[in-house]
Amino acid sequence: MKKEKYNTIGILGATGSVGKKAAKTLMEHTDYKLLLGSRDKNKLETMFDVSDSIKEYVQVDINNKVQLEEFCSRCSMVLNCSGPSEIILEKVALACIERGVHYVDVSGGEKLYELLKTKEDIIRSKKLLFIIACGVYPGLTEIYPKYIIKKYFDLVNSLKFYFTTQGKLSFSSAYDYICGILNKVGKGMKYIDRGCITSVDNNKIQECSLPEPAGSRYCYPIINVEFEKMCQNNNIDEAYFYNTFYNKEDIENAMLIIKDSKRLGKDVLAKNMTGQFVGDSSLRDFTMIYMTCEGIKDNSEIEIEGKMLYQGAGNDISGIVGANVIEIIMDTEPNEHGIYYVTDIISVDSFIDKMNNKGIMFYETIKEYEEGEII
Repeated sequence: MKKEKYNTIGILGATGSVGKKAAKTLMEHTDYKLLLGSRDKNKLETMFDVSDSIKEYVQVDINNKVQLEEFCSRCSMVLNCSGPSEIILEKVALACIERGVHYVDVSGGEKLYELLKTKEDIIRSKKLLFIIACGVYPGLTEIYPKYIIKKYFDLVNSLKFYFTTQGKLSFSSAYDYICGILNKVGKGMKYIDRGCITSVDNNKIQECSLPEPAGSRYCYPIINVEFEKMCQNNNIDEAYFYNTFYNKEDIENAMLIIKDSKRLGKDVLAKNMTGQFVGDSSLRDFTMIYMTCEGIKDNSEIEIEGKMLYQGAGNDISGIVGANVIEIIMDTEPNEHGIYYVTDIISVDSFIDKMNNKGIMFYETIKEYEEGEII
């Protein structure tokens, strides 16, 4: 695939917080022609500068097969930012297969991956590339540890990863959060020990102290399939992934979702949660990744601290992550075809460079290094 001005990137869900950020990121950093799709065309024209000649706006309802396939047929690649992903599932992906278009999804996950795996022979026969889980979590939560491991280590003994975000819940985020709990996505109170999913010794929520602005947070250990796969591919002996919360009650109340969803229904419950602020309301929105990693480099023990802080909600940075994946695909003309999680196919070095170029900085600190140097 050549990087040309007139290659058209389609963005579905362009009026949502994820899609809007993805579109504006591509407008600012590339010259690709963009086809922006939403159920509300007037909202698109109000949200974006109509004077920019490289954009076009299309009204498209994802549930309208004719409209959806017509949209996809006009693109060389589609970035799906629409949601909730639990409702959308493979609808957009199937339209891309039908029309022979490359596909990138900021969401997705194990369920979508398994659905698309049944279509992989067709995807490969049409020489298409499908990449899913290209948001902040999952997505960046696997890219950054892989980057650190590749850059600093010959062997990794232990990884502890903390994810913190705060801001107002969108309907799509709330709906997918509810469905994640109901569908038991991820293995709670688990960690990876010598390649196996293992229960934590103390089945209690622990409080931890993280760098500012997160500060004191309650840590819930959970292993999802994307993080597990990243650990397996990088031979990590022991790994913890902590989703962190400002209030302990936020974790405990999550268990009530199962009861409330049966009484109210998922739609009503998600609407009730929409607009609720998650985190410390006295602070501005932010998303932070913090991790510690221990292992061996040049036969010496080493420990690295890594941190990424973005002054915005998780939906915004998911849009930037999706835009970066689009840029890398367009830049590198990949020969691979099929369905992939983002960490299985994207150059993590190129990805982090692009994030840095957009002002999202990653910082690593060498805590211990007994001999030798890191280049």
